[in-house]
Amino acid sequence: MNIVVMGGSFNPPTIAHLKIMETALNAVQAELGFWVPVSFPYLKRKMVKAGESHMCLSNELRLRLLEAMAAEDSRIRIFTEAMQDPFSDDVGFMKLLQSRYSEASLYYVAGADKLKLLNHFAEKKADFFTLFRCILFSRECGKALEEVAAHEKLAPYINAFLAVPPPEGIDGVSSTKIRQHLFDIDAVADMLHPAVVEILRGLNPQDYPEEILQFKDQYAFLSNDAPAMVAYKGIQYSCATSAFLAARVEDKAERLTISKMELENAKKKYGAVQQVPGWEDRETTLMEEIVRAKFAQHPDLADLLQATAGKKLINGSKKDEFWGTNTTTWVGENRLGEILMRIRDNGKERAST
Repeated sequence: MNIVVMGGSFNPPTIAHLKIMETALNAVQAELGFWVPVSFPYLKRKMVKAGESHMCLSNELRLRLLEAMAAEDSRIRIFTEAMQDPFSDDVGFMKLLQSRYSEASLYYVAGADKLKLLNHFAEKKADFFTLFRCILFSRECGKALEEVAAHEKLAPYINAFLAVPPPEGIDGVSSTKIRQHLFDIDAVADMLHPAVVEILRGLNPQDYPEEILQFKDQYAFLSNDAPAMVAYKGIQYSCATSAFLAARVEDKAERLTISKMELENAKKKYGAVQQVPGWEDRETTLMEEIVRAKFAQHPDLADLLQATAGKKLINGSKKDEFWGTNTTTWVGENRLGEILMRIRDNGKERAST
């Protein structure tokens, strides 16, 4: 059995994905072809780098779109395991598929622009081209194979490559262009399978607001660590974080001590202290009281907060999955971000009345 494997973001899937898959299947007379969509965290990290962090279709939606596009060709399947792993890579899912189809020959689909990646496979994943073959799509097949031969690490595996010309009708087709018209999808309908167009017509732009991903630089004022005096329960604190640390202790004299401490020292000493009974049930309420006090006492900061209207506020962090969102796994409750958006939107409602 021959199996063709094509990984990608599919954000969203285009007619080019379908035509390339069909061409690859026919080129090696494959019985099966797998689309392997990346996980949402992987996609999110990629889109953050591209400056389009909010334009990420969910795992569920991308899967639905791929299934709709594959419905007419019984050879095409979707391999969803990579979607569940935020750190999945091409080598990993190829080996996983190989373990499922141990008697099959697997063909990895790549464009000629991916030679640098393929060279990395040969250099760092020594067994990749002994286990798998590669269908290389190129307008100039002979030149593409010459370029393979010119790569020191790829040259020994030249026989693992099959160069194939790309199908007609995919020039200019790209997911990037489609995302630019995601809420005016008929403008790019010719780049999409009709079933995909029908599904995308149901998207709501309000579900994809622009995002502020970290509370730093021009948005540092959103951070609880930002130096903005906060009067809370009769004591003046240097910032919201200091007030929140003090809220963890019951003794007023100790709260006064915290108010005078350097912030980093207070974090080290009181960051894990929980003297208040039922703290876990109250901490979000107390945090919101303190953050509301901060913006109520600083109208200039309240104006800056209002200026973020329409944007999703994400307290991006490498590890905080409670007050923030982990920007590696994109898992997190983002409670601080939610509090800030409530304060902002409540203020907007009051202003409008």
